[in-house]
Amino acid sequence: MEPPALALSLILALRISSLASGTKLQPYMPHVCAEPELALVGRREPCARAHARTVRVWRQDCAGRSWCTGYERRTVYYTGYRQVYEVRYQTAYRCCPGWSQLAGDAGCLYPACSAGVCFNGGNCVEGSSQLCLCPAGFQGPRCQFDVDECQVHNGGCQHRCVNTLGSYYCECKPGFRLHTDGRTCIVVNSCSLNNGGCEHDCVQVTLTQHQCRCRRNYQLREDGKRCARENPCADRNGGCMHQCHNHRGAARCECHPGYSLAPDGKACEDVNECLTGLAMCAHQCLNTRGSFKCTCSPGYELGADGKQCYRIEMEIVNSCEASNGGCSHACHHTSSGPVCTCNFGYQLEEDQKTCTDINECDSGSPCCHQDCYNYPGGYECACHAGYRLSTDGCACEDVDECSSHNGGCEHTCQNQLGSFQCSCQIGYKLDEDRRGCISIDDPVEALDAQHPVIRPIPHVAILRDEFTQLFNEDYEEEDEEMEARGEHTLSEKFVCLENTFGPDCSLTCEDCQNGGTCNAEGTGCDCPAGWSGLLCNQTCPAGTFGRSCSQACHCQNGGTCEPSTGACRCPPGVAGPRCEDGCPKGFFGKQCRKKCNCANRGRCHRIYGACLCDPGLYGRYCHLACPKWAFGPGCSEECQCVQQNTQDCDKRDGSCRCKPGYHGTRCEKECDPGYYGDGCRKKCVCSPEVPCDHVTGECRKECPQGYHGDNCDQECPEGRFGAGCLLLCSCSGAPCDRATGECVCSAGWTGHDCAQACPEGHWGLGCQELCPECANNGSCDPATGACMCPPGFTGSRCQDVCPPGWYGPACQLSCSCGNEGHCHPVTGTCSCAPGWTGHDCQRACDGGRWGPGCANACNCSGSDGSCDAVTGRCACDAGYTGVRCEERCPEGWFGASCRHRCQCEHGAACDHVSGACTCSSGWRGTFCEHPCPDGFYGIECQEACKCLNGASCDHVTGQCHCPPGWTGPRCGHTCQEDRYGEDCSQPCRCSNNATCDHVSGRCLCAAGWTGPTCQQACPQGFYGTRCLERCLCQNGGTCDPATGHCACPAGWTGLACELACAEGRHGAGCEQRCACQHGGLCDHRGHCLCPAGWTGTACESPCLPGSFGKSCASRCACPPGAPCDHVSGRCACPPGFTGAACEKPCPPGTFGESCSQSCQCAGATQDCHPVTGACVCAPGYHGPSCQLECPEGWYGPSCKQPCECQNGARCEHTTGTCHCPPGYIGADCSIACPAGRYGQDCVHACACGEGTTCHHVTGDCLCPPGRVGPTCEQGCQEQRYGEGCQQTCSCQNGGLCNATDGSCSCGLGWTGKSCELACPPGRYGADCQLHCSCQHNATCDPTTGACHCPPGHYGPLCEHGCPPGFHGAGCQQRCDCEHGAACDPATGRCRCPAGVRGQRCQAGCEEGTHGEGCRQLCDCVGNATCDPATGRCLCPPGKTGPKCGSECPANKYGPDCALGCACAPHSSQCSARNGQCRCLHGYMGPTCRQAVPAQVPTRPPLPPGELQWTEH
Repeated sequence: MEPPALALSLILALRISSLASGTKLQPYMPHVCAEPELALVGRREPCARAHARTVRVWRQDCAGRSWCTGYERRTVYYTGYRQVYEVRYQTAYRCCPGWSQLAGDAGCLYPACSAGVCFNGGNCVEGSSQLCLCPAGFQGPRCQFDVDECQVHNGGCQHRCVNTLGSYYCECKPGFRLHTDGRTCIVVNSCSLNNGGCEHDCVQVTLTQHQCRCRRNYQLREDGKRCARENPCADRNGGCMHQCHNHRGAARCECHPGYSLAPDGKACEDVNECLTGLAMCAHQCLNTRGSFKCTCSPGYELGADGKQCYRIEMEIVNSCEASNGGCSHACHHTSSGPVCTCNFGYQLEEDQKTCTDINECDSGSPCCHQDCYNYPGGYECACHAGYRLSTDGCACEDVDECSSHNGGCEHTCQNQLGSFQCSCQIGYKLDEDRRGCISIDDPVEALDAQHPVIRPIPHVAILRDEFTQLFNEDYEEEDEEMEARGEHTLSEKFVCLENTFGPDCSLTCEDCQNGGTCNAEGTGCDCPAGWSGLLCNQTCPAGTFGRSCSQACHCQNGGTCEPSTGACRCPPGVAGPRCEDGCPKGFFGKQCRKKCNCANRGRCHRIYGACLCDPGLYGRYCHLACPKWAFGPGCSEECQCVQQNTQDCDKRDGSCRCKPGYHGTRCEKECDPGYYGDGCRKKCVCSPEVPCDHVTGECRKECPQGYHGDNCDQECPEGRFGAGCLLLCSCSGAPCDRATGECVCSAGWTGHDCAQACPEGHWGLGCQELCPECANNGSCDPATGACMCPPGFTGSRCQDVCPPGWYGPACQLSCSCGNEGHCHPVTGTCSCAPGWTGHDCQRACDGGRWGPGCANACNCSGSDGSCDAVTGRCACDAGYTGVRCEERCPEGWFGASCRHRCQCEHGAACDHVSGACTCSSGWRGTFCEHPCPDGFYGIECQEACKCLNGASCDHVTGQCHCPPGWTGPRCGHTCQEDRYGEDCSQPCRCSNNATCDHVSGRCLCAAGWTGPTCQQACPQGFYGTRCLERCLCQNGGTCDPATGHCACPAGWTGLACELACAEGRHGAGCEQRCACQHGGLCDHRGHCLCPAGWTGTACESPCLPGSFGKSCASRCACPPGAPCDHVSGRCACPPGFTGAACEKPCPPGTFGESCSQSCQCAGATQDCHPVTGACVCAPGYHGPSCQLECPEGWYGPSCKQPCECQNGARCEHTTGTCHCPPGYIGADCSIACPAGRYGQDCVHACACGEGTTCHHVTGDCLCPPGRVGPTCEQGCQEQRYGEGCQQTCSCQNGGLCNATDGSCSCGLGWTGKSCELACPPGRYGADCQLHCSCQHNATCDPTTGACHCPPGHYGPLCEHGCPPGFHGAGCQQRCDCEHGAACDPATGRCRCPAGVRGQRCQAGCEEGTHGEGCRQLCDCVGNATCDPATGRCLCPPGKTGPKCGSECPANKYGPDCALGCACAPHSSQCSARNGQCRCLHGYMGPTCRQAVPAQVPTRPPLPPGELQWTEH
């Protein structure tokens, strides 16, 4: 019976972790974040299997039988399943950092603090609705957002607000600086800050701009601030003695060679090379200015190098034999050398050799009475016109012109000293010639003797006056009659025209030689120094030099001078600038008095007398001429002549004497063709074609064309032709016909000189053949006619391109292009297939490049910017789209390929990559669907409302909605005084400075007022707030309704007006004095109470006649006409008084009772006593007869009163009245004129400027310190102060000097009495009064106080550290660290986390190391690796444990035994390495869960105790 089919089903056991007790998190729940993770996912994969077996079957027709049995092989097919695992990315939903979920919560609603939850220094507080408490400057649920303080009221900044991470700071516009409050800006006068940086003067151009200017003789440097002198060398050579160089605006002196710079840096001192050892002379050294000279010991001569000395032979000779001993005139041989003397009329120059003419006319020695003419060797006297020379040759005698022919006078001749005069008889007058006489009546035509006689050019006749001949010749008696006596004579001279000159006007300026130039008139040559002559072709005569040879040489001891400079050329043995260090020939010794007899007039050494030979001589006695080819002093120089062409060279100067047939300075040239002989001056006489011998002039034999030689039997050599083969072929290297010279061109060349290639299309001899047609610009070889193919082509006609793989000339070069690249047939350059590059296309495209030869740059904006190397197509990152991935997903879409739709509400921004919603201000929730709760607003509702006084805030902007009576950004201010109510919109209606309640508007009256609107004053007797206080004033005083202060009436005082004025005082406040006279008193009102006998408002008048006594109330009882005393009422006046009331003294001249008696005093200087009549001196007089006035300084009766006048005032001697001098006033002249007035009685007004006064006497302006000028109108000049601006300011560093007292007002950043001290560290500003508030050891600018932050900090006070990822000064540099490592904010040095190393944290730990800096070694068994960060051992498959030292448990396998085995536990064993199942005998399948069918043949049973495993 057939067994049932085996149906095997493999079931995958999946470990499904149970759900947490809470609700499963979903992406829409609060504080839920999506995180990608790797997961190992298993699935069942079907596979077809076959099982074969043999079965017994029945068959028919089996060997004659109907049925028989047989066996057939049957195959059973079935489907099996296997477990397949793969790693997939999947999205898991977890609580966002800082949040946790409790059981049953729909989301993560509870804050949970953990490391890294809060950013930017935020503090995490568990259990708080606000998870992170952010520091100032940051916001957001995790303090991840910067607060832009500049958005609100510009951050409080007056000008510009600059937001920074976590803070902000204020900046000012140019021309302003930040005030100490850090917000407001104040104007900066740029010149006041350190003088604007200018070295000299700072000029303020605009409010914010200034310009530096330099003082005179200075110019501005390139930096626009510093000043440099304008070429200091232009001013007196910069003070330098020799050379001046402008070095950065300063004069730098240098000296000529041989001089050194003096310590003053300007003068040049001669370097004594002899003392310093620089000369290195073999024998002696002679220092000269700027140089030195070497000299040799006796018996030695100086070598060619000017330093070495060579021994010579000596011989005593006559010192005058050679060159006359150097003497100009006579030479006398002495033992000390030659002695020169001069002829009469000459004098010996300082060189003791040269004789120069004595100019007797200039020396004062001549005997001439009138004119003196000097000539070489003597002089001659001459006389003026009208005189003749006396027989002594010196004196001059008058010539009597009238003795000869009557002097030429027609009538009368009168002789005069030196002249004569003609006169005429009566009736005649002198003619115009001053000799003839003409009748006064006859008209005579006058001749004009001044008109010139014109003759043809170039002969010009010039009429000129000539007074008598000059005595150039000896005066002869017979010439007397030919003397010119002042007559007009005609003379002629030739004038050359058109810039020509010379005797025949044939020379021009072009003929000037030796550097001569044309003179300004173009009439001759202006010769340089050392040349003379009409054409500057003559050197200066011996003994002269310089321009026009006008200077005399002063060389001594036979020295000759250079004709242009006058420098002396000294003979051997003589030295010095003027050859003064030597003796004349034949003399030597210190005084040149010793004689030496050297042969051939040779010189001898000055000190030792050794003979020194002249040039061209040598030997002991200087008797030997120089050997051939040597010349010069001591024959020390070698001739430079070409010896084979030279006869000999001059033994003195080395000049060459050429052999016949040669010329040139070295005889290096043959005679020019056509010339021969000595000096090449002879001309050949041969026929034109026949040359002559350059030595003899002999005409050479004329051979036929094409031959040469003595017998004309030799053909011309190749390259020559013609008669005698003298002509050269000119065939460009081709041969020519020896007879005619015609060129025989080779194949491919043509032309008369074979210099032209065959024309295009022709080749061969004579270019007669036609070229074949060569393709592809191939050319025809002009010699062979073959096609010459250009590179890249081949074939007989260049018709084929190089086959693939070959290139170049004749296609002989093999290409080296790989990866299907093609090479150019001409150059072999590879054209690479797309995606490949390099010279051989062997290098794949670098990242960011694509296309053929990688020539195209990827135009992708992705994370790495790369693209497909072949097509260039960009692969966009999630959130990006477009051809270049340059575009973000369209608004409302996100993710890969931008295919996901955003779900954000209320205008929230959707992240184009993840789709996460960034809520706009005032909204919260996963999709920003909820508004902020009360009391919060802004982004993520993280801002707490800051409204005061019960105000609410807008959940979006945070703007406060104020209750009535409040205003301001935070409702922290009450309404202004005159407003109240909602939005402070209601105007207050209170009067008299009252205020109203900012909420209700009720009036709050000021003191002294009352009523609903405070319009009523307090009732009389009350004062103060609400008029509740009672007044206390007495005696009619009134009180102030606000303060209660009493206002007293006149005559009363005190706090309550309770006191009457003191005696002598009255009026308001008792401030007035009583004006009562004659002892009267006044009451508190100022009314006078007069004594008896007086009346009037001031008691100034006596009682009227008839009344007397108190208040003049009593009536006199005297008889009619009798006077009554106004005080007592007594009748009749007492003696000496009169008047109706006896109030007047007796009139002058009377006295006694009723003034009835007459005084008997004499003169006006005496008065009589009004009572007794006694005579007394009148006031101002004294003495026995009162005739004397009071002495100065006294006045009054008896001159007993001293004058009280001051300031030199004159005192009136009678009354003592002071007469004030100008400038003073007052009774005693003690008061100077008030300010602004001067002069007599101070009548004149000062004309001085405002704020100044003038001298009270003279009116001269008295300028206060700091001002000058006639009217004090001018301020002090800069750096001057004080009275008259005489003192110099000491302010430094741009400090401003007070023109009054010289005190310094220091600019910002400076302090000290003279602003000489910079602000000490920690202080800044004006006079360094402000304290710097910079943090973290930052320094502050001494001028503005701005903090200069050290690297790693920023902010106005450097209070902030650099944010993560930035470092350096101003946090401007980005950290260049990898793997998310932070860097040191100051240095930028990367702080690598554990597991990473390298300068940029770019490398992981080497295998076997871990931890910070990878400095720790892994401690794992069996070379297992460890986690580079934590050091945890990463066990290989089959191992587990802390150190990977344990084997996997029975049901585990894989790395760290982390995977569970799927093998059947009882029928298999799991491989701990790879999880493969090893089946027991009788089982099979991947997990050994299938039993082996019984029909399947099995192996023989194993011995007992052994199991059979089948491995799958």
